[in-house]
Amino acid sequence: MPPRLGELLVQEGACTPDAMQEALRNQVIFGGRLGTNLLELGAVTEEALAHALARKTGAKPLFGDLAPDPKAIRLLDRRVADRWDVVPYVLADRQLAMLARDPGDLQMLDEVAFATGKRVHAFVVPEARVWLLLNRAFGIHRELRGLDVDWAAHGPAAARPSAGKAAAEGGDLMDEGEFQALYGQLAGGGTPTPAPAPPPRAPAAPPPEGDDLETLEVLDEEAPAPPAHVLAALGDAPGHHPPARLDAPPAHRAPPAAPEPEPTPLTFAEAARLLEGVGERTAIARAVLRYARSRFERAVLLTVRRGDAFGWAGLGGGLTPEAVHRLRVRLGTPGVVDTVVTTQAHYLGPLLKTDANLRLLKALGGGAPRNALLVPVLGLGRVVNVLYADAGRGRLVDGSDLGELLILATRISQSYDDLARRAV
Repeated sequence: MPPRLGELLVQEGACTPDAMQEALRNQVIFGGRLGTNLLELGAVTEEALAHALARKTGAKPLFGDLAPDPKAIRLLDRRVADRWDVVPYVLADRQLAMLARDPGDLQMLDEVAFATGKRVHAFVVPEARVWLLLNRAFGIHRELRGLDVDWAAHGPAAARPSAGKAAAEGGDLMDEGEFQALYGQLAGGGTPTPAPAPPPRAPAAPPPEGDDLETLEVLDEEAPAPPAHVLAALGDAPGHHPPARLDAPPAHRAPPAAPEPEPTPLTFAEAARLLEGVGERTAIARAVLRYARSRFERAVLLTVRRGDAFGWAGLGGGLTPEAVHRLRVRLGTPGVVDTVVTTQAHYLGPLLKTDANLRLLKALGGGAPRNALLVPVLGLGRVVNVLYADAGRGRLVDGSDLGELLILATRISQSYDDLARRAV
């Protein structure tokens, strides 16, 4: 049985047992891998984490400010990179050095080798670093964690946020015409009382569509020379040869999968039962959102961490997982999400014309409701999630639905506590 990552880090003195337990509790609520949570807490260095991952997987480690070769990036379809969380790094003749969080996954190695036609040498890299590079190289959005300060600290990329990051921030504030189009004329009411709008700013460039990497402009055309030990590693082993065929068509040739049908709504009693003894965090989101859809047109769960609220999961209103994952609301600015996080109390009322509220509605697909309901979820002694729900454009949320949601929010907190106890 391979050693567990936490045990390796503690044995090597790279992390304390107390920090490990804190990271496990964070993982229950915020997801991601243990190493990502340790990095975010500042409990371990990226170098120590990479070496521990190397001991665990048997692959050679890489870490730090890695600069993939654009020629290597162009070899791999972005959907394959997205599927496996891999980034091509160095191309040397018929060999490809690749950055991966799971370097020993044979199905991944087969598909990447088949898609590129190269012998693949997979290096193990911490998950947070892979996510950062996926964002920069392919415009693939991952909630940047653990290394997000790296984004602002290194060179030209800081001035050129990727497509995924630009989308996550929701673009620039809409002008007055866009605002009126978004809010429209609310049935039985008029528009919410507007607050003064900040001066308009230059519009942000739209995110690229398809697989045209030239439009991203986040990688230098000439990559720096790869480290000598990477080139040496390419000559030390034969690498993973491309298979003659794959059991399934490669991702870049397969037709897009049809969207899954929305799950059926749940009653309050059904949702409460599902939250009892829940085994993992995604089951929490599914149960709560399925209940919310029995009462509301659309509902979204946000994760609150480090001054931002990020989209976690959502249902209804034509929401897609991609749209939800791009949702990001900055805290510390006027808006309903910040109000709920600051007061740790629920909110039922109109969405006034503030920058944060407009970004939220725009990310949800537009269409201003007459009011909205937001409920905080507590964990780790603070607000860790916010449930947003509304009745759709121009419609009013029924306040009688509030009591059951407040009870479910308490059940979510209890589920987190149960998961955390089992994790540590």
